[in-house]
Amino acid sequence: MKLRPLILLLALVSVPFLQDICVAQGDETKIIALENLWNQMQINHDADAMGKMLDSGFVLTDYDGTVLSKGQFLATIRDKSIQVKTEVSEDMKLHRHSDTGVVIEATHEKGTENGKAFSHHGRFTDTWIKKDGQWLCIASQLSLIGK
Repeated sequence: MKLRPLILLLALVSVPFLQDICVAQGDETKIIALENLWNQMQINHDADAMGKMLDSGFVLTDYDGTVLSKGQFLATIRDKSIQVKTEVSEDMKLHRHSDTGVVIEATHEKGTENGKAFSHHGRFTDTWIKKDGQWLCIASQLSLIGK
């Protein structure tokens, strides 16, 4: 019968640890969901929704080396001369460090720009921070890869 209090004590001590694990897994699920939403917002030119996912200091380094601020990036999302028809992400890996998440994945997008077809294969790295309880992307970097 002396084992019963020990088991109860272990159970009580474990609860905060298990809660931390559940919160971390919930946060990781949110970041992955935001990454998937990103693709849909790009396809649908939904710059207003995209803007809510980006920190005010957001910066993007594009595949050609161009560095864009949040405002400049959102202008490209609004630009109807760029029509992304397909945006597929794969091989997504999330590296979590407290209130920072770094997502690395492969991407393939197809569409048209000024009526000319394009098809890009690339890899990108997005850095997310948890600010006031909300996950925001602070930086993104895209590199093209040959296929």
